Amino acid sequence: MTERRARGTSPAGRGDRRTSRAARSRPSHLDSPGRPAAAKRTTRRRPESTAGGKRKPSGKLTRNEHTILGLSTGKAVILAAVLCGLALTLAVPTRTYFSQRAEAAALAAERAELDADLAALRDRRAKQQDPAYIRSEARDRLRLVMPGETPYIVQVPGIEAPAPPPMSTRQAAPDPWYTDLWRSISEPDQEGPR
Repeated sequence: MTERRARGTSPAGRGDRRTSRAARSRPSHLDSPGRPAAAKRTTRRRPESTAGGKRKPSGKLTRNEHTILGLSTGKAVILAAVLCGLALTLAVPTRTYFSQRAEAAALAAERAELDADLAALRDRRAKQQDPAYIRSEARDRLRLVMPGETPYIVQVPGIEAPAPPPMSTRQAAPDPWYTDLWRSISEPDQEGPR
């Protein structure tokens, strides 16, 4: 009941049409040790044909395959993945670059403002070291006079001080009920126990 298969045959009894790598790598004058290559069984491949007897063009796309920008679907997907990877790789450094540029611009504006303040303070310090400026400020602000001078204060009616606003006759609105309730809970009773 055991059936021996001949070398190079398939279960259906037909010869195997594929040649192995080992057979291709052997020298052409010997097929196996001691057997010449002429004894080797030659098989031809039948050209694969389609339904109409025409061969399929090997390098061109068929109608079933779609193209995107001249690329097959698989190549377009790979290209899109590579582009997305590049975009994600460059997104963080680009964001960092622009945020640092904005921060540098803000710091430059702050430095210019501080330089202007520093220049104003230096001018003020230079003025305050001048004795004539000190005398004029003491006269204007503190109403001080030099020894031997007589101070005069001129008072014009109506300029002294503005009149206080008249008291309002409008009564204050009563507190809402919850304010009175809270006051009655939080403050102890003033009358004492009854």
